[in-house]
Amino acid sequence: MSQNTIAVALDINKIPYVNDHEIILTPGIQKVWYTAKTVPIIIPKRIKLIDSLINSFLDKFSKNNNKRNILKLNYFAKKVAKYLNRVEHDQVIFENDQLKSLVLSNLKNKNKYITNKEKALSIEG
Repeated sequence: MSQNTIAVALDINKIPYVNDHEIILTPGIQKVWYTAKTVPIIIPKRIKLIDSLINSFLDKFSKNNNKRNILKLNYFAKKVAKYLNRVEHDQVIFENDQLKSLVLSNLKNKNKYITNKEKALSIEG
C-alpha cells in the first residue's frame, strides 16, 4: 500500500528523492524530473513587490544584508495550510523547520498532526 505523501519546499532541489512522493507543493512553477505531480502556489505580484520594497528598506538601514521574503513566505504557508486541510494525505515532509512551524501555525486541525524528529509530519491513525 503506497503512502499518500505531500512534500512542501521553497526550493524544489532541497527535497530528497523518495519514491512515495505523490505531490510536491512549491512557490511558483518548478518541475522535478521524478514526479509529475508538482502543485505550484503562485505568489501574487503585489506580494512580490511589497517584499522587494521591504528588502530594499532593510538593505539601506540594516547592516545585515540577508534577503527576507517575509510576505512571500507567509502567503505560501497559508496556501499550503489550506491545501493540507482540503486534501487527504498520510504524511507531510517539509524542507526546513521554519517552514514547518509557519504551516502548522496556520492549520485549523493542529491536533490531528504528530511531529517526529525526522522533520516529517504524520497524521494519527
